[in-house]
Amino acid sequence: MLINFLLNNGVQRKFSLSSCIACLACRPPTVNHRSAQSPFGCRQVHGSKWKRQNAVNEQRRKVIPKLVYLHNPWKYLITKFNMWKLKWLWDYGFNETEFVEGSKQAAIVMTDIIRQQSAEKISEFTTPVGFQQITRDMLLSRNDSRLQLVRFENEHLRRAIPMKVATRQNYGRKYAFIDMLFVGLRNTKDFDSPSELVEINEILRRMDSELKTPSDVVSVPHRIVFAEIFIRFRRDYTAEWRRKEEASRHPKTSSFQETDGNHQDQQPASGTAHNMMIGRVLSRLNDPGWSVSFYKILTFDVLNFDPQPNRRSSA
Repeated sequence: MLINFLLNNGVQRKFSLSSCIACLACRPPTVNHRSAQSPFGCRQVHGSKWKRQNAVNEQRRKVIPKLVYLHNPWKYLITKFNMWKLKWLWDYGFNETEFVEGSKQAAIVMTDIIRQQSAEKISEFTTPVGFQQITRDMLLSRNDSRLQLVRFENEHLRRAIPMKVATRQNYGRKYAFIDMLFVGLRNTKDFDSPSELVEINEILRRMDSELKTPSDVVSVPHRIVFAEIFIRFRRDYTAEWRRKEEASRHPKTSSFQETDGNHQDQQPASGTAHNMMIGRVLSRLNDPGWSVSFYKILTFDVLNFDPQPNRRSSA
């Protein structure tokens, strides 16, 4: 379609259009996006916004300062070498990664038991020497309210560092020891239970009043619980070494003796559940698994952390 326009200066212009402006039948159909949008789409948009906001709040609640740990390179190499010796000369099935992850879980369980003053549960995870040491320290620290702040989960143990690996032979028995250092950091706002938040804030308030903490320090946006936990793990390899020696001496009958020995070990297992606590401790002398022989909280502190100190000082 051609349309002629006559301008003011007398110049005539021609324009070609593919459709007629006046005719409604030639117009393309228009869609009202607001009316076409379903209510389910609005719910999805609002739901995604709520999830993003919830993720941002969760991240703010769990904010902690960056942790940089510098290990002595010489001690690191010695520890790695001793780990290699333990695997290839003592226990071929030993896996360092699995041990470190298991030790973190053991540190969490032991810390909760000590914090809750559950002495009857300690014997399930400790050696006789470790049981005596931990219960003695537990009694001495039962009135220390700071221990109630040490509530770590797996994500809060930022470092799990093997410090020393050693093997010992005493009176015909073979033991392996691994010293582990755990560094825990947890924001005091990082608790899902309202009752826990109230309890933590009350403990912090009492600590601040006893230590006379300045108000400008208390007013920081985040307070971080910091703790260094040292645990020595022990494993008794005596039974495994004896089985290896018997297998080397009598290779044909070793399989029969091993199954018979397992049957004999299972017979008294049903009655040991009702023994006294000291009986369970003594039974761990022949336990082939790793046990805790020493536990200590080396360092504890409440750090005052402000991720944006410049903005706070300018305000």
